[in-house]
Amino acid sequence: MKWEEQLSRWLGTQIEVHIEDQAGLDPVAPPKKMTLEKIRISEDQDYMQMYMNEHQFLAIPLRGEELTSLINSEHGTVLRSSDIAAQLVYKVHFGS
Repeated sequence: MKWEEQLSRWLGTQIEVHIEDQAGLDPVAPPKKMTLEKIRISEDQDYMQMYMNEHQFLAIPLRGEELTSLINSEHGTVLRSSDIAAQLVYKVHFGS
């Protein structure tokens, strides 16, 4: 999937990021709200970098269609990505 192209319409908008620990070892992190300034795919194509400003970004793993997907619902669009090795699930909520 061409992630940068798919998600470019949300540049400059507020998104909400949830990271869930599937192992249950870490406390539940509160959702992080940020403005999506820029999207880049890492050189090795393994991560999507979602920038909250010029220097800070969140790296979302890209693990193929079975583990990384974009889901549309009446509440907006959600990017969901599972990192099985780290036992983390990333959910990025975009506005409707």
